[in-house]
Amino acid sequence: MRLTFSEEQIKQEKNKIYLEEDELLLEGEYLEGEGKRYVISGIATIEGERYHDFQIEFELFQPPKGETVEAILAEEWDWYDFLC
Repeated sequence: MRLTFSEEQIKQEKNKIYLEEDELLLEGEYLEGEGKRYVISGIATIEGERYHDFQIEFELFQPPKGETVEAILAEEWDWYDFLC
């Protein structure tokens, strides 16, 4: 399944994910996956530098309550890893 962030979600900044321990801000463009494992793709900002086509793979502790961006991102992540 592939979900693209809508213009409204981007305006409301629902596409922005901040990973404090890595000091990384990801502006998601789309999300792919199913079950508990997903990949979010977008533009990452690390120490003031922007990286396009950046991907983060993550797994949720439990499956989301729905197949929407909001439902998936509302769940707590078990782990994550940078793919690009």
